Amino acid sequence: MTMIVYRAICLLVSLTCLVLVMGGQAQAQNALGGRLDALAGTPENPLQVGIGIRIDQITSVDQKAENYGAVVVLRVEWTDPALAFDQQALGRDIRVFNPPALADHAASIGAVLPAFVIHNQQSNKWIHESAASLRYDGRVVYVEKSNLTLQAPHFDFRKYPFDTQDFFFEVVSIFPSEYVSYYPLEDHSGLGDMLGEEEWVLGNARVEASTVPGLSGQDSDQIALVFEGSRHLTYYVIRVFLPMLVLITVGWALFFLDEYRRRIEIAGGNLLVFVAFNWAISADLPKLGYLTFLDFVLQCMFLMTGALIVFNVALRKLKVSGREEAARKLDNYAIKWIYPLGYAAIVGYAVFAYLLIP
Repeated sequence: MTMIVYRAICLLVSLTCLVLVMGGQAQAQNALGGRLDALAGTPENPLQVGIGIRIDQITSVDQKAENYGAVVVLRVEWTDPALAFDQQALGRDIRVFNPPALADHAASIGAVLPAFVIHNQQSNKWIHESAASLRYDGRVVYVEKSNLTLQAPHFDFRKYPFDTQDFFFEVVSIFPSEYVSYYPLEDHSGLGDMLGEEEWVLGNARVEASTVPGLSGQDSDQIALVFEGSRHLTYYVIRVFLPMLVLITVGWALFFLDEYRRRIEIAGGNLLVFVAFNWAISADLPKLGYLTFLDFVLQCMFLMTGALIVFNVALRKLKVSGREEAARKLDNYAIKWIYPLGYAAIVGYAVFAYLLIP
């Protein structure tokens, strides 16, 4: 009889404990809105992360190194019920963390933080300010402002100086896409109003989402801010094309001099100017394996000026040998046809081959 009473008491205690445990779990489930059915950051329930990229300043554009410097505000948002807390017990709805403290807090409860890398980062990232806010329901907003140097490997200078270049800021998830999924925050992405860049006209900013091979070796989500830059053409018109036009005009005016020796001396001076032009322009660009639009025009002008010297030497030889009439006919033909049509053909071909063909 005593043994039966003892077993009944043990059974009653076990049932009471089970009811209390289930009641506590039910209360926790209700407090989190029933969102703990599947842990966030798993293939069954990937963590949905919003990425916003806003560039406030462009500190430099280095064409030779093919990179650019920027001051960037990066915003990351996600909701993980595992991070939720009781706002009544805490006395407020939001907790504020610095990034290391948030990482420690998430690690202590086994939550997943959506770690990322900046795919085209070239230098150290100097963080000016950073903070994370955690709302009672597990919603996290992380914001950081930093400056860094970014690779721009897609530069194509074939149309230089009429080229339009694409700039990128690429944020890639460390986790595979099946665990962490990215989506763009359009309202928190774009270019600032005071970029501080005088050489380039920047605009047409857009956010692109894609999937790329990640650090894990598997496909990871990527959010990229893409924007375009074109050059201020007034600088090149005044500093490059106008002097080139003057040199071409001077070369054509040489044909009106009767003294062939003076022609040769002036044309030789023009040749040196074209060499200086070529060096000055090439100093701003990397050592390319192809000709740009401006390279092609300059090299053709260089060849034309060299041919002009050779032509005037030949005319002088004809005059010295007593064939001055033949020299005058060739000279007249060059003034009217060869020189102007030759330059027109050069410029026309350069426009067609470099600017019109994609």
